[in-house]
Amino acid sequence: MKTSLVRMISYGCIAIGIFSSCKTLNKDVTHEQMIAQRASVEARKLVRESDFKTCKSGHREKMRNEVTMKNNLWGKTKVKNGNVELCIFKEGDNCGWEWKIDNSASGVIGYPALEIGRTPWGGKKRKNSGGFPLLVSDIEALDVSYDFETHVKHRKFNLAFDIWLTDVEQADNKNITTEIMIWEDYFDFSSYGKVIEKIITPFGRYKVYKGYLKNDKFAQDWVYIAFVRESPRSEGAVDVKHFMDYLVKNEHIKATDYFASLELGNEIGNSSGITLVKEFEWALKKKP
Repeated sequence: MKTSLVRMISYGCIAIGIFSSCKTLNKDVTHEQMIAQRASVEARKLVRESDFKTCKSGHREKMRNEVTMKNNLWGKTKVKNGNVELCIFKEGDNCGWEWKIDNSASGVIGYPALEIGRTPWGGKKRKNSGGFPLLVSDIEALDVSYDFETHVKHRKFNLAFDIWLTDVEQADNKNITTEIMIWEDYFDFSSYGKVIEKIITPFGRYKVYKGYLKNDKFAQDWVYIAFVRESPRSEGAVDVKHFMDYLVKNEHIKATDYFASLELGNEIGNSSGITLVKEFEWALKKKP
């Protein structure tokens, strides 16, 4: 008998970022003007009339169906001048985040996201969630569908999945073997690593990047792999198992590694904007 874990969640969520459907705005347009002119009624309401708001970096807000919303400004120390602000919001079933990062910022400054599973970040006291962690070889199916609306004032942003693989089940960041990202949308942003292949999936064409991240300041010491979609989109469905099968078959990862967690959010750089997450649904099926 097969074990099946299915979780579905639909949000009207707000975040700040850049999407391919919303080109860079003139620098003379203020952040507030951008929201007033571009954002939907639902997005504006969430930012301005939310029941819950926090701008505290590192805050984790529990949502329905084993989903956590994260205020993640992991790279804020890289900003030497100007302001850095990231706030998350919740109103009923709606959620989201807003950021304003100085134009002088370089690289990735933060990653506000929705998370499922047990992240290796935050110590070994963190509890298992949603059927994760589990061995890569034990995944029979893992599907995610999403629909994002994003508006951005300027420059760097992506919309990407972030997956952590570890060598033990109850892991911390020292046990990370591989970080896997799936870039669905992006603007003025390039992936780390070198292109090693181009692949065709049932849901689109992707370039495969690979490199090794080693940076003691940010506790980075692992293999990095990114699938960057050639035709950016802000809504769609992703068969995560398809990517895992490719990586195992080509010996980029081990089937005996643990799939710890999956996130979907915006890597943000020198940008400001707003994202409404209209849909986020996920379903995991384990092998018997």
